[in-house]
Amino acid sequence: MKKGLLVLGLLIVCHLHAQVSPLDYGLRESNRGMGCYFALLNAHRAAIAMDMEVDYTGVDTLYMELPPDFKSIPVGPHTDFKGLVIYVTNNAHHGALFAMANEEQGVELDKAQVESLDFKDIPALSEGTQLLILNDKTPWTERRGYGYQAYRRDILVVQNGIGQNRPIASWNSEATQLAASRVVVDTAEKAFRNLTIHRTRQSTYKTYCLSLSRVYNFVIENIHITTPRSRMIADGAISINNSAHITLRNITVEGTYSGYGRTRNYGYAFSLNNIYDLQCHDITAWGNWGVFGANNMNRSYLENCDIDRYDVHCYGRDIHMVKCRLAKRQTPISSIYGTVRFDSCRFVDFIPVRIRSSYNAYTPFDIEIHDCVFELTPRYHSIVRVDLLDTADNPRPELKEKSLPNLTVDGLDVIVPLSVGRLNIYDPRDNLRDLKREWGYISTVSLKGIRTQRRDGRKVDIPIRFSSHPFRTKSTLNYTIE
Repeated sequence: MKKGLLVLGLLIVCHLHAQVSPLDYGLRESNRGMGCYFALLNAHRAAIAMDMEVDYTGVDTLYMELPPDFKSIPVGPHTDFKGLVIYVTNNAHHGALFAMANEEQGVELDKAQVESLDFKDIPALSEGTQLLILNDKTPWTERRGYGYQAYRRDILVVQNGIGQNRPIASWNSEATQLAASRVVVDTAEKAFRNLTIHRTRQSTYKTYCLSLSRVYNFVIENIHITTPRSRMIADGAISINNSAHITLRNITVEGTYSGYGRTRNYGYAFSLNNIYDLQCHDITAWGNWGVFGANNMNRSYLENCDIDRYDVHCYGRDIHMVKCRLAKRQTPISSIYGTVRFDSCRFVDFIPVRIRSSYNAYTPFDIEIHDCVFELTPRYHSIVRVDLLDTADNPRPELKEKSLPNLTVDGLDVIVPLSVGRLNIYDPRDNLRDLKREWGYISTVSLKGIRTQRRDGRKVDIPIRFSSHPFRTKSTLNYTIE
């Protein structure tokens, strides 16, 4: 009897640790060409069908060519490539090499319920953990000069009928046309890790590394992506949509498909849309255009990152950066709520906060800067840049009033080269006729511990101008400086 139980126990342990190896699907024969792709595709499909993991033991370097009809290789909840290096050549079509997407189902609810966060009386949402995806069918705003409408989205984590987070802004408004869907998720951590992808110079189409849609509690870590100089644009090496609790950790991106020259180029290492709780740790990423491109972002946290831009194009709440180096561009945002905070960051030829004009969405929010370093250049020597396009009101009622952010600075070392003669706190640009209106929300500007010095540490006195151009506020401005 005891012997029988022992055998049964061994069988159970063996089943729990069973894995699928790509070596059994063609990689033993060759690590080159299209066969590499099919070996991985078939191994991953088999692993998902049998509820197993893919074991990359013994697979170190692949020289992969994508076939004309290639599809994304599906990943399971835990994919550890164990240091695999893939040189991928793509002459087929644009697409993601790896992907995960959970199914969504439509759900009916009243927009007033979004405000209450109580969905217990909706049977489809009353049990388990789900993602509730909110889409506003009324345009949030128009991106002027670019010919398209911007639509807002939000995502709520719902547990047993109760929303665990609030949306970016209220959905209980007259203009809102709510369309909702739900995704049933499990709370266990999912992961995609330990992979290097070199996108080859011979490629005529873009290979995105990973695409995630409608996922929960997903970690992407120890990833290295390289891209040759190319005229191709519209990159999204890692693309994530309609998801919650996402962690990016120890990721290096060298270059992106974002064109070059003076034409309208764009393309991002991280293309993000509608995410609640994004955590970024130890990201090093540089591109021709800017490595983050995001919309509809509710709570972003970046720590120990070395990047050229963090961008929330339109609609977001709460950005917090800690011990980050930000260089050569800016943090361009529009329609932001909550707080944008920097702790122990370094700005190098960089605008800490730039409010975009093209969305015409000047929303109320606060900026906090604590114990940071700001290296001025003739190009960038302002803390808050406000781009102004024209005096037209936004047709969306929620965006009709134009607001400027409050600002708190508590500790800022300003490195001043000889070529820079002043520091601007606010810097309105472009069409200055907009400054004739009375701006809302702004009521407090507190500057404490600003130290100006040369690069060698010698103290230097330079003019600190509150604003490069005067503007009017609706309420009394409490302005203090120490």
